[in-house]
Amino acid sequence: MSSINLFVKEAEPGFILQTGLLFSAFLFCVSSPVFSQKPDEGFRPELETLLENQFTDDGTTDLEQLYNELQALHERPIAINQADETGLAVLHFLDPVQVRGILEYREKYGELKSVYELAAIPGFDEQLARLTGYFVHFDSKALPTASSRPARHEILTRASRLLERQTAYADPRKYEGSGNHFYLRCRSTASSFDAGFTAEKDAGESFFRASNQEGFDFYSGYVRITPPDRKWSIVLGDYVVQFGQGLVIWQGFSLGKSAESTRIGNFNAGVKAYTSSDENNFMRGVAGSFNRGRWHVTPFISRINCDANLSRENGQTVFTSLQTSGYHRTAGEIDDKNSVSVLTAGGNVRYDSERLSLGVTGVHVAYRYPLVRDDEPWNRYLFSGDRAANLSADYRYGVNSLYLFGELATNLHGGLAALNGLIFQPVDQVELSSVFRCIGRRYNSPLASAFTEGSQVNDETGFYLGGKIVPAARVSLNMYLDVFRFNRMKYTSAAAGSGEEFMFQLNYQPTETWQLYARYFYESKPERVSGMYSDINVDRLRQSIRVNLTGEINRSLTVKSRFEQSFFRHDHYSTGFLVSQDLGYHTEKWLASVWGRIAYFKTGDYDARIYAWENDLLYQFSIPALYGEGIRSYLTGKVKICEKVEFWYKVSRTWFFGVDSIGSGNSLITGNKRTEVKFQMRFRI
Repeated sequence: MSSINLFVKEAEPGFILQTGLLFSAFLFCVSSPVFSQKPDEGFRPELETLLENQFTDDGTTDLEQLYNELQALHERPIAINQADETGLAVLHFLDPVQVRGILEYREKYGELKSVYELAAIPGFDEQLARLTGYFVHFDSKALPTASSRPARHEILTRASRLLERQTAYADPRKYEGSGNHFYLRCRSTASSFDAGFTAEKDAGESFFRASNQEGFDFYSGYVRITPPDRKWSIVLGDYVVQFGQGLVIWQGFSLGKSAESTRIGNFNAGVKAYTSSDENNFMRGVAGSFNRGRWHVTPFISRINCDANLSRENGQTVFTSLQTSGYHRTAGEIDDKNSVSVLTAGGNVRYDSERLSLGVTGVHVAYRYPLVRDDEPWNRYLFSGDRAANLSADYRYGVNSLYLFGELATNLHGGLAALNGLIFQPVDQVELSSVFRCIGRRYNSPLASAFTEGSQVNDETGFYLGGKIVPAARVSLNMYLDVFRFNRMKYTSAAAGSGEEFMFQLNYQPTETWQLYARYFYESKPERVSGMYSDINVDRLRQSIRVNLTGEINRSLTVKSRFEQSFFRHDHYSTGFLVSQDLGYHTEKWLASVWGRIAYFKTGDYDARIYAWENDLLYQFSIPALYGEGIRSYLTGKVKICEKVEFWYKVSRTWFFGVDSIGSGNSLITGNKRTEVKFQMRFRI
């Protein structure tokens, strides 16, 4: 790593960019004819399309954790003809009606033989069946059983850097460390034993010096033990907890409003090993799962240190907020690091029958110091203090093509929250979904993440209605409507208010390898502006129109074209648009691949920004917000060096027009270009 550091520091940015491209091209060329083995990357384009459809513009979704889980599942697929409803629930992209359809099809016709038969199940189409096929196998003799699978080991290293110098690295220096980003992860998986280790240093953080004498800034690890009979499981180290519908506790990826309008509700509950590099929202301790017949008991206990802003009030140490950026670069950020310890204990007891599942969840959280919020009206009913306790009951019930789910929760202060939903498929061509939530102003849970409009699970009433209709072969409509109301002032509003959100997407698949969709999005919600005598609410309106075409020229060459227009209206009016063209190529067995994009964007200001999903390194996601005027381009790809070694790379650059600098404060760049390079190696045994 030191050689990488020296190289990046001393070389000119243009030279690095050219060298990286030439080196990538050389590896791409020399590797293509050499190796031949079963491809393992073919599922990524379809999976990334699915994840892009489920991405929300707030950017809070932990897609890395989800992608890690699906990648592991791809390498160790499910026996679809032996799995029960719980086993199939790990296929996140399937809703409960589709899972129920697989089970009923097996009961009626026997074992499934291929993805072509899977596509005949109500609720499935060719694309969904093909995606499911990457994570399941159809022959119980084709793969070893879970108890006899050989051990697998993986080491992955990653380095990245922004080539242009930011103000924080100039004299006087504001950041303690270099601008390099380093990442290391190790995974070991056996039939009844899994272990993982992750270490990360963000750009600007020190490395084996100053405040990080121990090396990386962030370390994470876990050990998971599961015997062959699967009657119990223990996780030691870092893990995430997911119960009910998230009113009490839900960490990691959580479903929300998206273009996948009928994929609502959280169903894959339990305790999972933590595999993300996000430095927040996970547990550190021990958790267990014990199964006896239809009963399942899952206790956990955790103690973790969190970043927070400490203060002194009336001679007592308190904290005013938690810091969730994960950055420890400046003196202030370093002072906030691990400043508040959090002790969390709780558990879940669940009863599962063939169609009904009932659960009870309890969680208690104790902070070392009390949380004291600013004395503002919008903070009046938000959680404060040093202890929080929540209790909930949840249910899931499925019969034929109807699936009901929900959760009722309460806290120490008598606050109540309820969320209920259904998914219904009256005929093969129609699927409907709805969610009603009613969350009291006195209800709070520090670890909650539910199907809500606001980031805080507090003071909200809303009704969501979604639907998917297939009026003709290769044509489908996805749409949803969500109306919501806040009964008190929020951080961004001046008083109580209501809003609505609507999405409509028309999908057309003329052939198996070409897809076209057009999407319209509308959102209106109250937001504060300064009036003549006091602050008032004015509806903030956001709209966007997108047209996207993806297809294969041949088995190796893929193209994607997109046009998107955005509209914003609040205290001012602003518009923007994006035009992009992608081109991807891979060898016959995915031994090498490359993907490139060039995009032109122009928006009136940041309020009219456009989010543009990008292909990236394995286990990584890039969703930049583009605003102003400029060109965004990148080149990324993968090369299989040999049977056990793979190499990924990405070079991206954004040119901004009509500006002399980019960013502000410590992130200020003099000039109109922003260039980033990334390299990654994976070793598998």
